[in-house]
Parts: sequence; C-alpha cells; structure tokens
Amino acid sequence: MGLAAAAMPWTDTEDTDTEDEERAMRRRLLLAAAFAATALTGACTADPPPPPPAATATPVLTDGAMIANDGAPIPLHTWPAESALRAVIVAVHGMNDYGLAFDRPARLWAQAGIATYAIDQRGFGKAMERGHWYGGERMADDVVALSRLARERHPGVPVYVLGESMGGAVVVLAAARAERGLLSGIVLSAPAVWGTGFRATVTLDAAMILGSLVPDMTVPPLRVATPSTDDPAVLRRMREDPLIIHRTRFQTLAGIVDLMHDARFEARKVDVPVLLMLGDLDVHVPRDGVAALARSLPPDTRIALYPKGRHLLMRTLDGDRVTQDVASWVSDTRRALPSGADARAQACPALMTRPHRGCPPPRAVAAPRPPKPAIDGKTGNRLPTPATAPQN
Repeated sequence: MGLAAAAMPWTDTEDTDTEDEERAMRRRLLLAAAFAATALTGACTADPPPPPPAATATPVLTDGAMIANDGAPIPLHTWPAESALRAVIVAVHGMNDYGLAFDRPARLWAQAGIATYAIDQRGFGKAMERGHWYGGERMADDVVALSRLARERHPGVPVYVLGESMGGAVVVLAAARAERGLLSGIVLSAPAVWGTGFRATVTLDAAMILGSLVPDMTVPPLRVATPSTDDPAVLRRMREDPLIIHRTRFQTLAGIVDLMHDARFEARKVDVPVLLMLGDLDVHVPRDGVAALARSLPPDTRIALYPKGRHLLMRTLDGDRVTQDVASWVSDTRRALPSGADARAQACPALMTRPHRGCPPPRAVAAPRPPKPAIDGKTGNRLPTPATAPQN
C-alpha cells in the first residue's frame, strides 16, 4: 500500500548530512522523548510483541510457511515456474500489505520460467501479531533466510530479491548483510528510503518521539492527489481485503521511518547487481532520498524511470510492462530493458528528482570568439590575419 510515512514529506534538496551527524542528533532527541514518555505517559508504553514459539536451529520450509530460526511461522506464498526454471524471485511486500500483493506479477513471471516466493512479513498479513513492529533487522534476516532456502531448493538457479516500497528498504538491509554469492541481484521497486537534509532528520525524530509517547495510537492512510495505482481492481482489493492494515500504529510508523533511514546508509554495502525502478507519478516516497540511495548503490546500478508509473509500479494499468522488465533483467542483468525505461533514465538523470519539469533541452554550445586582431606596434595599424594575409 501507499507509504503512510509520506504524511511527513519534509526534505531538503541537498544531501549534506553525514550518518554520524544524523545519528547524534537522533540520540539527543530520543533521549528527550524517552524522558517525556516516562514522566508523562508511563502507562501508554507499548507492550513488546509476544515471544515466538520455540527456536529452531535452522530455518525450514513447510507447506505454506517458513519456520524462522527463532521458531516464528512466517506465512509463505509460492508461484512455481510454468516452464524450465530460469530464476527465482524472493518478493518482499510493502507497508501494511502482504505476500499476495505479488499475485499478478508472479503469474507473469511463472510464464517466463521464474518461480516466486513471497512471505507475509512479521506483523503483516497472516503473520502473528498483525500490526506490531518487529524491527527492520529481524525482517531482513527473514529475507536472507528465505533466500538461502530458495537456493537450497533450486541448486544452480540464480536467486534475486525484489522489494516494493517498504519492502525495498528491507531488501537493501538484507543484501547488505547477505553472504557473498547468495544473491544474484536485487530489484528495488519504488524503494522507501528517507529524504536528506536537516528537516528530514527532524521529521524522522518526530516520528520516533510519537512512537515512544503514543505507540498504540493509530493513523489512517494519507490521502494524496495521485493514488498509488490507477487500477480500480487493485484499489478495490486494498479497500476490502481484511488482511490489509488500514490504520497504522505510531510504534510501527516510527519503526518504518527508522528502517527507511537505515536503508539509505546500508546501501553502500550492497555489492550485487541492482535494478532500481521509479515512476514519474509516484508521490509516496521522497525522491531526493531515492536519488541519495542511487548514489550509494554500486556504480553500475540500472535505473529505470517510467513516465506513467505510480507507487505500485507493477500493479497499475500499465504494470505488466514493468513486470516484463523485471523478467528480462533477471534473465540477463546486462540486457537493455524492453520498455526503454533504463535508456530514458540514462538520457535524462534529472527526471529522478524533478519528473514534472521534464528533460531540459541540451545547452547550446557557444560559437568560439574570433581572435583579437594584432596591432603593429610602430604604426598602430591592424596587422593582417592568416586568413587575409597576401598569398605569394
């Protein structure tokens, strides 16, 4: 679903903060928040999520679930390939959604020989304690564990991890901590990463303070002029599906904002091929944050910009083109995308941060100025130039 954290879209245009500066400021404000929470609202502190079942030494796949190493059952949705298996995609859903969000893309990938595994992340869908926040690191560990299990089940087949919105931030953390050789690449679809600059830092801390003061208070989804999709069927599902969360707890919102912040700095540790996709009509993620993320990712990161794309890129009326781009890229990460969205991004990088302005025309090259005429020092007359000098 659309990112509720977009309710606080204060961002600056320059990436001037360092990780140490931002974390130092956050520590000071969070200490104040903790004191206020203790003094004013001690009775309102959130109960931690209940402990999972008995731990297991190694994660395992069962029928319809992954049992994590702490014993928690993680609901699992699978779409096997309908032809010779070429690749596996581990798909990670966005905020307040769950694994079935990938039903249509996964069916198209299955036709292309790609198997898909998608979990309901902790606190979402049918996972235990729906609505509670378990932390970005724990969620990233689940993604790494599922990737290992997928590689064990399909030896010799490349495994890619795809994240949509909040799932994109989780995927960045997972790729940053995964062992070398586990992942063949990652796909980030409208990744939820925090903006840059002082005001973004203050906004992040405001979310953290609210998460400490009133953790169980909930907020409805942000209403925006451009919805996350233009597909009426998808909008209907998001309204009517009982497994989709419609009111977000402040504790969860604070955790998601913190995850968005951490993903931007963890991106520098990613060392696998990356496909980063963003729509011109997406108003749910801070575009300067995505641009900062792109600068931290490997230099050969493939960026794709879609002129009609909204936040849920693969679930719009034009979403099948994006889904086909993903299938093409996981088949060959060096191949140009069928839609041409990568060529568009390469031709005009400014579209990432200012899509509404279009691509500026190339600057005209000024004609060279003619050389100043030489003057005879004795007579003061202008000397002939080589072009006008008499020929013998």
